[in-house]
Amino acid sequence: MPNLLAANRAVESLDKKFIAEMKALNKPPHDVGVVMDSVMVFLEKPTGWASVKKELNDTGFLKNIMELDKEHIQQKTLKKIETFTKEATFTPEYMMTKSAAAAALCTWVRAIEDYAKCLKIVNPKREKKAIAEANLARM
Repeated sequence: MPNLLAANRAVESLDKKFIAEMKALNKPPHDVGVVMDSVMVFLEKPTGWASVKKELNDTGFLKNIMELDKEHIQQKTLKKIETFTKEATFTPEYMMTKSAAAAALCTWVRAIEDYAKCLKIVNPKREKKAIAEANLARM
């Protein structure tokens, strides 16, 4: 998926400077907090700025994002994510006016959400294909 590749590149482009920028915020702009809370939902961590700052202090933060199990995102997680992504300001373009790191992470959240939604359609078809191939092999 091109969106997922672009999102991974955006996250890979983040360096310690961007993470330090986020950690330095005592109280982030509302929209930056929304993006970070959505990241925390995907990571299955508590939301809220105190939890976000704790997670940002983890040296494996970006690695955890990149290695997220995109294939097995629960429906309840997607429902929570939709509460964030339905906001009109939850766009990479808008987030860029607030923070480059938030823009990159916004891109990532949207791509993971799209990927997970696509899998909900594709996986049943994959299963049917596997059953059909197994039946064909037995003939």
